[in-house]
Amino acid sequence: MKDKIIRGITKNKGIRFFAVNSTETVRKAVLLHNLSITNSVLLGRLLSGALMLGMELKSEQDVLTIKIDGDGPVGKALVTVNRQGEVKGYVNNPQLELALDAETKSIDVARAVGKGTLTIIKDLGLKNPYMGQVELQTGTIAKDLTYYFVASEQIPSSVGLGVLIEPDGSVRQAGGFIVQLMPETPDEVISQLEENLAKFPNLTDVMDMGFSIEKIMTDFILKGFQPEFLEEMEAKYKCNCSYKKFEKGLKLLSKQELREAIEKNETLTVHCHFCNKDYNYGKDRIVKILSEMK
Repeated sequence: MKDKIIRGITKNKGIRFFAVNSTETVRKAVLLHNLSITNSVLLGRLLSGALMLGMELKSEQDVLTIKIDGDGPVGKALVTVNRQGEVKGYVNNPQLELALDAETKSIDVARAVGKGTLTIIKDLGLKNPYMGQVELQTGTIAKDLTYYFVASEQIPSSVGLGVLIEPDGSVRQAGGFIVQLMPETPDEVISQLEENLAKFPNLTDVMDMGFSIEKIMTDFILKGFQPEFLEEMEAKYKCNCSYKKFEKGLKLLSKQELREAIEKNETLTVHCHFCNKDYNYGKDRIVKILSEMK
């Protein structure tokens, strides 16, 4: 089954929302990067969050990036998404595994991330990209995104992100939701939404019961609000790297560096962090690159 993202608004126009089933997308990321269980959950949450935020991009050329810089053993994690529902990402220490949280017996994403910052960059084709940054509040990603919306964009929000792991470490379910209050939303609407969220069980457990993301929004999170679905889009993990694209990067090397590679008959290798492919450039290709440089 293909993954999908949806966005909409309640009939009373008081709440806008996004939701995603990202199970296959996260599975592909886990396989590409050979992720540990801890990193499967961490990167899975980031991929789900990015897919929903990408629905707000206007142009097909726009790109949104979420970056985590923490002092935990994972180090850095980064995901990027476009308006076509294509997402990719990586973590600096993909095989890192941590013991379960001693108190909650859950996968300890917070300790893996540590303290640091969450940064969201929107490249909208303007001279300078928009960038918002906040201190990590928990390192669990969902609460950090919730805080980001309030602190950086002044939008009261609630974010839910989940990755359900099988006993063998594979991904069983993955998804997320974002609900945001529109300006001047009545207090009674806010109270009812808070009550719905308080009663709502674990997202991926409900997905595992067979509920679609539409049913989850209608029957649980936005119960009583008559949500209207405005857009649906396929979600997928896709890296747009190519031999030609990385060749452009080699042109950033100095002519001297390229000449030395030619003299030593070296092969220059460029590694893509997003899909783990290597691109090799031999002597003949390096000579051509050098000849094209001004």
